[in-house]
Amino acid sequence: MAGITMLGLDGVLDALDYDGFGSRKYRVGTNVEYAVYVEYGTASNQAQPFLRPAVERAVSELDQYASDVDSVDELIEKLAIKIEEYAKKKAPVDTGNLRGSISAQRVA
Repeated sequence: MAGITMLGLDGVLDALDYDGFGSRKYRVGTNVEYAVYVEYGTASNQAQPFLRPAVERAVSELDQYASDVDSVDELIEKLAIKIEEYAKKKAPVDTGNLRGSISAQRVA
């Protein structure tokens, strides 16, 4: 995937020093090349973050998802889907296909 990619829960777990949680991995991102400029801004355009806030919101609601799942793998899947949902809501409306290109894809 070109553009912006965030690995969701893996990055959070790595930051918390956990290793080997679950066997599923998801990539939430977009293949739109200009997404990075929307997320972080440029010298002439103000940043309009959509992926980072989506991850922050989904992770902050992690306890709610945990009560609805039976395994860590299910939790990872649910978190990826929520990040995708929140990123699509937060992404600015544009003339291209940024919103439509945001997806959660299982990679392992």
